[in-house]
Amino acid sequence: MTGLPLVWGEKGPFDPGSRPAAAYRELGRSFELQPVDVLDPATLARGRALFLAQPQRLAPAELADLDAWIRRGGRALILTDPLLAWPSELPPTDIRRPPPVGLLGPLLDHWGLTLDPPAQAGEVESRRDGRRLLLDSPGRLRSSGAQCAVDEAGLTAFCRLGRGSARVVADADLLRDSLWERRSAENPAVVEAWLHELTGTAPPPRPARYSRAEIGVAFMLLALLTATGLLLRRRRNR
Repeated sequence: MTGLPLVWGEKGPFDPGSRPAAAYRELGRSFELQPVDVLDPATLARGRALFLAQPQRLAPAELADLDAWIRRGGRALILTDPLLAWPSELPPTDIRRPPPVGLLGPLLDHWGLTLDPPAQAGEVESRRDGRRLLLDSPGRLRSSGAQCAVDEAGLTAFCRLGRGSARVVADADLLRDSLWERRSAENPAVVEAWLHELTGTAPPPRPARYSRAEIGVAFMLLALLTATGLLLRRRRNR
């Protein structure tokens, strides 16, 4: 479930220029994604895990059903952004626009979590298990209880709730095409690892992604080694 234009684009499935976001296409290769419009017991029972990314405002009953589902053994990856920088061509009053702020305050409060505004505006790089994660003006999470453990940077929290668990991330822009497809970032690998962690499945091997600068350096080293080899051969042939 998401308020971001991931599935069809922000103008909907009937727009000729509509297309799924890169994140939705890529995650769909590793997981069977089933978009949902409402969170209730019947809907939540359909999947092994829930990916909740900057949703529109949920009804109190939906928040209660989600909390109960997780405590019975459900798993959830939740992206909630206090300052979304997602670009939109829709008018400011259009309800199809992504929520500019996270709307999950009541749920986070219930879990003892607080989402603070960004400490730094603009793009932020974070290391996750040796991978580069690129975010945009991420918030900071604080925990006031024993249910949720927040990482050092305050970017993510892992909550053990009854028989289930939830990972909360203080940014949703990391799914944006401009960050998801950035060669210098590894957002796809990080998000997939979080989802595999929740579902208890093993991620497949993923080829390394290199930035243009890294590729340029590699070509320079290759050219230097080749030139050195030719020079040595010429000297030996003399």
